Amino acid sequence: MTFETQSVPLIARLESRKNLPPLSPAHIWHPGLDAEIAALPEADLAAGRPDGELSAPAWKAALHLWNDSLEAAHSLIEHLDTQTGSAVHGIIHRREGDYDNARYWVRRTGDHPAYHSLQIRVQAQLRQQRLPAGAVGEALAAMIGQGSWNPYLFTNVIEIQETRSSDDTARHILEQLQQLELEAMLRYLVGRVAVDYYF
Repeated sequence: MTFETQSVPLIARLESRKNLPPLSPAHIWHPGLDAEIAALPEADLAAGRPDGELSAPAWKAALHLWNDSLEAAHSLIEHLDTQTGSAVHGIIHRREGDYDNARYWVRRTGDHPAYHSLQIRVQAQLRQQRLPAGAVGEALAAMIGQGSWNPYLFTNVIEIQETRSSDDTARHILEQLQQLELEAMLRYLVGRVAVDYYF
């Protein structure tokens, strides 16, 4: 197996999860898979691409996030001073329940290119859902009407869900959107690292 195809079985196993990654994971989903992600050589991922050295740790961090391994993701991203590094850093802190820190990293991210296609996918997903009542439902309705992805709003609505709500329907919808967000980051990184995969 060539290096370029090593990531594909990892991704297939992550896609095989029966449940979407939780908003606030309590443990790593698959410890063995986590070790395989950690072992991916960043130099091979970078493969001489123009921003490969900066994109390789972000790619691995995103895979760790998919595997609910927040600490491993954080160790890769904490000193990565790029727009993508900041975006992934914000997701990590949001999933840790550190919402103020998540908003700080969202502010540093600005308008990430991955957000452009994400908003279209989120709108399509939400239009297929029956939205819950209450503050979470109102925020989800606002997401349908917004012109571009608003990671502040997404952080805020997850904070409401995780601290003040026990609505399982709302939780599932937010997990779906969180997965779209992760896939948007991975889709952005494809081509910047030596992985050929479609999300």
